[in-house]
Amino acid sequence: MLETRIYSNSNTYSILHILLSSIKGYKSSFYLAKQLAKRDIKAQYRQSLLGILWALIPVFINALVWILLQRSGAVKLTDTPIPYPVYVLIGTTIWSIFGECLAMPITTVNANIGIITKINFEKEALISLGFIKLLFNLLIKLGLIILVLSVYQILPSSSIFFFIPLLLLTMLFFVAIGTLLAPIGVLYADISRMIPIAMQLLMYTCPVLYVLPKEGFLRQIMMYNPLSYFIIDVRNTLTGFDVEHWFFWLGAFVVTGIMALLAMLVYRVSMPIITERMSA
Repeated sequence: MLETRIYSNSNTYSILHILLSSIKGYKSSFYLAKQLAKRDIKAQYRQSLLGILWALIPVFINALVWILLQRSGAVKLTDTPIPYPVYVLIGTTIWSIFGECLAMPITTVNANIGIITKINFEKEALISLGFIKLLFNLLIKLGLIILVLSVYQILPSSSIFFFIPLLLLTMLFFVAIGTLLAPIGVLYADISRMIPIAMQLLMYTCPVLYVLPKEGFLRQIMMYNPLSYFIIDVRNTLTGFDVEHWFFWLGAFVVTGIMALLAMLVYRVSMPIITERMSA
């Protein structure tokens, strides 16, 4: 009796199958991501006189402007719980990390279009590549923060142990949003141009440069802006204050997990389509 085989010509895949394929893609392509990250980091600073200082200069200049405005009296701000230079420098540094995480997926994919269209590899390597570079820049910026804290003799409390988990959760939140935007952002440059403008505007609706007002319309805006809680508590963990919004972080953990899974699905499904369009 002959063996009977039934072949199914179906292009439909379950969500679980796509997620497992995405996880496998991240795992199998991590070595490639590390090699590409080394290449990019070396190329970025090879022909630069200031080297890694370029990662700090935009943040330092932004903070310096506000420090000068505050000290000259041109802008009157409510007293901060820590010296204002420390407050604004940590705030702008953390905010710059948020912006970099949001823009990273689109920037990384666009920067590697030539590889995508010529070489067949797991495209999750590009997200891993971007995240490794983000962590490298993070170490540089943390060095600046530690130096400033040392100069002003600000000692962290036990809340410092929450700094890395909360910061990584926040970074994952912004990377997930950026990954969801990546399919559109790669095809239309408007998205990548809008991100820095949007982040610049949102910065003024968060306690990045000044403390949360005690009353008024601006306080209401900041209270309704979830990004305010990210910046407040991450900064608190560095400057000796307690984490104030634990219920927010519990919700942020759940939301970030859902968004990360959704981003994996969208990225996995959309990248073959983007590759095909870019190759045409």
